[in-house]
Amino acid sequence: MRFSFLQRFAALTAILTVGAAIALAFLFVRIHARSIQSDIIATAVGQAEATLAPTILKSISIHERSSSLERSLDRRAAELTSFQEYLRGLRVYRADGTAIYPLDARPQPRAARRAIAAQNVVLSKVSLLSGERVRTAYAPLADPSTQRYVAVLGVKVSIDQIQSQDLGEIRIVVIATVASSALIFLSLLALAIAAQRELDRRKRLAEETFTQTMGGIASIVDKRDPYTAGHSMRVAKYSKLLAQRMGLRASEIGRVEIGALLHDIGKVGVPDAVLLKKGRLDENERAIIALHPQIAGEIFNNVEAMHDILPCIVAHHERIDGRGYPGRLAGENIPLGARIIAVADAYDAMTTDRPYRRALSSEVACEELRRCVESHFDRGCVAAFLTLVDDGSIAPPPPILDDDILERSFGQQLPGHNP
Repeated sequence: MRFSFLQRFAALTAILTVGAAIALAFLFVRIHARSIQSDIIATAVGQAEATLAPTILKSISIHERSSSLERSLDRRAAELTSFQEYLRGLRVYRADGTAIYPLDARPQPRAARRAIAAQNVVLSKVSLLSGERVRTAYAPLADPSTQRYVAVLGVKVSIDQIQSQDLGEIRIVVIATVASSALIFLSLLALAIAAQRELDRRKRLAEETFTQTMGGIASIVDKRDPYTAGHSMRVAKYSKLLAQRMGLRASEIGRVEIGALLHDIGKVGVPDAVLLKKGRLDENERAIIALHPQIAGEIFNNVEAMHDILPCIVAHHERIDGRGYPGRLAGENIPLGARIIAVADAYDAMTTDRPYRRALSSEVACEELRRCVESHFDRGCVAAFLTLVDDGSIAPPPPILDDDILERSFGQQLPGHNP
């Protein structure tokens, strides 16, 4: 299955947008979560310092290690943990990391040194406490009288509790990110659709102009050859209908139609004495006429826009059995477009009046096409063409009954030309 530019653009943009939305949502959530976590930890540490620091510094200054100090810190710690649901415990250490509160707490010399060296709050790695993720914030406490850090406060904070409280805001961040990405995607898609429509419009205009130009060129032959008036247009119409019936793509149908319009353009290089001769041609004259596909090839050989169309023109007189011209191609070596044009060309030639003979009936022409299957014409092309004739999609022009009118009606000569 082939996808259009717009479909490919929409799919690629959708994939990139979804990927970007996921990445940005993840990034924003992480940034938002860290920001909230930092704010809550800073608030918790600040409240713990304000509540416990006076008692801690006083006990250190008088070297107090009494049970009354521990009870006092217990009471204040309980007040803090009950007030802030994300607090999971408080610890107090001397500057060397030995425990002050509670006395049986594990020493934390490294954390204490880090906090004092940084002169700021430092965080431990995430650890599990009763199945809950927690982090400990270590904050250095300075003695106002000496301006020296004499203790370190350890505040345990539940990361899970913080994130559960922040879940609503995370949803808002994710929704806003996804909505913004979707808006960007829709804006890009709208621009792409508008651009594609403009390109399609210009392409249609160019194709219509090209087809009209080729039709004008084809009329040169019809103007010059009084025996084939309207032939190119009819062959183009029949060929287009046949290509459609055979299920060709739109681009291929267009190439076949243009090729059919120009299939006889090489006749502009045929001398008037041969082209305009009344009656049947002799062998030498037929050989000259047979040069017209090669002449068409020479005319359009350097025209880039005709490269895909030219094989249809040059090979439209090839035969399935390999006895045609100019290349004696056989079977499927003949381009499909040329095989289509060959059937349409033969049918129109048989069903239109000529000065040297009357038009054959559609029934007789169809029988001739059947007879020449596998010698002149492609079996599939003939079968599809006959269905078009049967359902009335293709019908030959009405015959000319008056012989005098017939004589005068074959095309219109170029001005000033008298055959």
